[in-house]
Amino acid sequence: MLCGHIHKPDYDSHIVYPGSTISLGFDELGEHGMIVGEIQKGKIELAFEPLDEEKFKEKEINITDILSKEELIEKINELEISNKEYIKVLLTGNRNFAINKYEILKYIENDRIIKVKDHTKIAYDLEKITNETTLKGLFVKEMLKKLKEPHIGQEEKEMIEKAIEIGLEALE
Repeated sequence: MLCGHIHKPDYDSHIVYPGSTISLGFDELGEHGMIVGEIQKGKIELAFEPLDEEKFKEKEINITDILSKEELIEKINELEISNKEYIKVLLTGNRNFAINKYEILKYIENDRIIKVKDHTKIAYDLEKITNETTLKGLFVKEMLKKLKEPHIGQEEKEMIEKAIEIGLEALE
């Protein structure tokens, strides 16, 4: 049986999902092509034939040890990228400086890098800040109380963590 709409190839001897013949974006990473086969009495042979000439790929950079925007841009510009790849750079780790991904994109030399995603966290010692007798200390103490509430969901937890980051940046 041949089926459609699933964008990644998946096949065994009974069901074939050929996937998209070419990748159309970062939500369709990996090889794309078609499934070719031969059916004989009692025997099915299937093979994947790649068709994609250009691929969408993600490259991760942990920025924990990077200390400036300029150093980050340099690191991104050093990435080895084929002229048949489109790249989304995923920034991870703890950041030591503010990141404006749109500003960073302006300084990237390789036009194959078309997207930057920021998955970093601020490198703050929150427990230490709560001991400060400052507005920052009071702010962090109150926000950490909210984080420790028993009924809090993951989405709300992430919003509170982001609010802490924004608040601390504003109070710098």
